Amino acid sequence: MAQQQTSAASVIAARLERLPMSRYVWLLVFLAGGAWFVESLDVGASGVVLPVLKTLWHLTPSQTGFLAVASTAGVVVGLPPAGFIGDRIGRVRLLTIGIVIYSALTLLASLSTGYGMLLVLRFLAGLGMGAVFPLPYSIVSEWVQKNRRTWLSGFLDACLSVGYFIAPLLGLLIVPHLPAAWGWRVFLVAAGLPLVYAFLVRRLMPESPRWLASKGRVAEAEASVARAEEASGLTRLPIAMPQPVPETEAPTTRVPWTRLIAPTAVSTVAATGTFFMFYVVMTYTPTIFAGIGIPYAKSLGFAALITAVAIPGKLLNGYLSERWGRKRTYGVFMGVAAVAAAFFATGPALLGLVVALLGMSFFGTGAFPGLKMYYAEQYPTGVRVRGAASVEAIGRTLGGIVGAAYMPVLWHETGLGFSFGLIALVSATAVVVMLAFGQETRGLTLEAIEARYLHGARRRVMESRPAE
Repeated sequence: MAQQQTSAASVIAARLERLPMSRYVWLLVFLAGGAWFVESLDVGASGVVLPVLKTLWHLTPSQTGFLAVASTAGVVVGLPPAGFIGDRIGRVRLLTIGIVIYSALTLLASLSTGYGMLLVLRFLAGLGMGAVFPLPYSIVSEWVQKNRRTWLSGFLDACLSVGYFIAPLLGLLIVPHLPAAWGWRVFLVAAGLPLVYAFLVRRLMPESPRWLASKGRVAEAEASVARAEEASGLTRLPIAMPQPVPETEAPTTRVPWTRLIAPTAVSTVAATGTFFMFYVVMTYTPTIFAGIGIPYAKSLGFAALITAVAIPGKLLNGYLSERWGRKRTYGVFMGVAAVAAAFFATGPALLGLVVALLGMSFFGTGAFPGLKMYYAEQYPTGVRVRGAASVEAIGRTLGGIVGAAYMPVLWHETGLGFSFGLIALVSATAVVVMLAFGQETRGLTLEAIEARYLHGARRRVMESRPAE
């Protein structure tokens, strides 16, 4: 029975690999990208309301830092169980649940009566965000051809940056034009309205055939692939028909978890460096500009500009990750971002700050498409969401909570220059680890990557056996 299931999964994988970028496949990609777009509006809400609440509620540097990372803390707590649930109940169902949770709690946060209530609600909203974050690129990686994964990951991550870009613009349209006590509340209501998107996802997005096959639901997987083939103008292939799948790409058994320790460690270090830079740019840009005397409205304008440059950066990263490979592209992007952070650490004033943040946004935030697809590719289909969620949880804990929460205190005690130097050092460390220890996955099917770890484990066992 298990052998038949494995054979069926191999056929399903081969049929998915031949799907063209038809309207049907693009619909799936747009739905996944839309999920990240509506989520990034919510994530960007912290950066918009933080300068207002810092003045309105007389927040200390520590309180500012805790509020800035409250939703990130929720994401980190929510990621591990969400990864387990996503691998158990399916990607689409969990995606829908996550959107409902964070949108509803953001709407509720607009009614906060004080710092403590808002802090708790932003944390709880982060639980829903944690359910959503690893899903779009896991879904897309399981639907599209091997030579399009990071290219489309660039599109998905660009959708995130569009949301981050619109968040300060939306704040600029709402917050300054209302009394201080009400402007941030109205903005949070607007950020929570994408709740309706959850119903669109549930209605239009099919479940991953690879995941269905891995769960033994072969008939459902076959029906899902058949619909995609029909919509894409391909002749339907019966599931019993032999497919030209190389033996090394067939998932013959489970990959031993010990074989995933090294790729998990590399992915986690790379994710930590990238998330650290991302959260500083995304969360604190308005606060940084306001702190050096720039009016609040102009600070939001600067934040929108700096966030916007990440959009072409992500598209370029997704393209180059297919041409150059994941490792080399990551090294170039995060290397340049580290140089940009170090440039400001040398002492330039406003112009240096703008140039540094632009470089950190284009190259640092822009490094995500290849990186996220890289660590999604490291795990077998049955544990893909779990593995990617674990990497994100640790990376966001170290880079998005520990690092980002300490930034206001560090700025207060040592100044911006030293803080940006630390960001440059962490980023450079991530580059070294990825280039030295990461394994390239460009041009390989998900099944081939899984088999590489599996066969490597088998070879080690065979080599350790005494000669007979």
